[in-house]
Amino acid sequence: MERGGTDDPPMSTSDPGDFFRDMLGKWEGVANQFGAELMKSGEFAKTVQGAASAGMKAQSAAKEAMGRALAAANMPSREDMIDMTARMRGIEARLERIESLLAKLTGEPAAPAPDRPKPKRTKKPPKKDG
Repeated sequence: MERGGTDDPPMSTSDPGDFFRDMLGKWEGVANQFGAELMKSGEFAKTVQGAASAGMKAQSAAKEAMGRALAAANMPSREDMIDMTARMRGIEARLERIESLLAKLTGEPAAPAPDRPKPKRTKKPPKKDG
């Protein structure tokens, strides 16, 4: 079955998968060619830059609005929590140094860090019948 006036090979009716793969390959080639031509234009670059800029502005505005909402609710923002965590780690490190210096001065061995208490189990696993 030949199509008139084209250089395309005849369509095989025995394997429709070949037909679809061939059509997909041609479509990809056309799409790639169109995309390459489009990306060469200065308008495309300006449009992409404008879209990226708009996205960054929207993200910044959302971040600022969230910060104001958290402040109005008297809640810390993500940046506040990160800063607070860093400050707490610094305080803990200084406290450990002070404790080790006191242990050296008194001649007592430094007390090991207490084990964290394990959470209480409120759910028991199901009993196995056996």
